[in-house]
Amino acid sequence: MKTAQIFIVVLMFFIVLTLAVSAADAAPVKTTHKIKLGDAQVNVNIYENAGASVTFFAPHHNEQIGLNLAKDYVNRNGGRLIEIESTDERGRPQRYVKFTFGGKNYSIDPNRIYTDNGRSCSVAPEINETVKNFSDKVLKLILDADGKNLRPNERFIVAVHNNTDVSAKAEKAQSADLTAVSFIKAQSTKNITHGAFEAQADGVFLSNTETDEDNFIFLSTPAHIGYFAEKGFNVVVQKPAVKLQSKQCTIDDGSLSVFAAQTAIPYICLEADGVSGYARQSRMFEAIYALVQAEQKQIESSNVAARK
Repeated sequence: MKTAQIFIVVLMFFIVLTLAVSAADAAPVKTTHKIKLGDAQVNVNIYENAGASVTFFAPHHNEQIGLNLAKDYVNRNGGRLIEIESTDERGRPQRYVKFTFGGKNYSIDPNRIYTDNGRSCSVAPEINETVKNFSDKVLKLILDADGKNLRPNERFIVAVHNNTDVSAKAEKAQSADLTAVSFIKAQSTKNITHGAFEAQADGVFLSNTETDEDNFIFLSTPAHIGYFAEKGFNVVVQKPAVKLQSKQCTIDDGSLSVFAAQTAIPYICLEADGVSGYARQSRMFEAIYALVQAEQKQIESSNVAARK
C-alpha cells in the first residue's frame, strides 16, 4: 500500500474515532437522586444533555410512551428529563409510589402532591409532612435550587403524560375519562356530553385535524394556544391562578399544573393516548423544541437590542 493510501486510511480511522467519541460525549448524563419518603428511598432520575434549555417531567412511571419519547428527544436534541421511578413487586412500572410510614403502608400519586390543598385531598393527614418534604425536593430538581422559579434560560416546564384510550372504555366510564373534551363544560348537544374536568379549564380548542380526543396540549396560560392550535393540536387552557385558589379538589388537585399556575411558572403538558399516541406525541415534542428554539432567538435578539 502506498504512503498516501496509508495516510488516508489512518486519517479516516481517526475521523471515525473522533465522531464516535463526540457521539458518546453528547449522550445524556444520568444522575439518580434518592429522596426519602417515609421508610422508602425513591429514585428520581435526571437525564441531561446539552443543546436545549428545556426540562421535561414524567411523574408517572407506567406512562412509558411519553417517557421513552422524552428520553429519545433529550438524547437527540438536548435538554433535561426528570423521571420519578416507581415499580411494583415484580419490577414493572406503576403509577403510584408506595412506601411505609409508622408501620403502615401508603401510596401516593406523584402528580397530586405539590399544593397544600391537593395533599389534603389525596394524602392522609399523618403523612402530609413527609409527602410535602418529598414534593419540595422534587420541585428543587425540576426548578431552580429553591424550587420556586424556572432555571436560567428556561421559559417553561413540560410535563409528559399518557392516558387510557377512551374508546376502549364502557360508555358510562367514558364521561369521566381524561380527554380534551372532558375539559369542556357540559353542553346540551348530544355530541358533547363530557365535562368531568371542566372545573380546571378556562377554555378548549378542538382541532378538526386531530382524530383522537385523548391527544391534547394542556397549558397553564393562554400564551401559546395559537402556536399549538396552528399546528393542529387539541389545546386546553387552565384557569388562571386566582380561580385555582380553591378548597375544591376538582379545582386544586395538587397537580404540578396547579402549582405552576399559582406560582406564575409557565407550564405545558403533552398528553397522548397510551396505546396509539406515539406518533402524535412525537409531533408534540417536535413542536416543543421548535418553540424553545424560537424563544431562544427572541431572547438573543432582545439582548442584542439592549446592548445597543
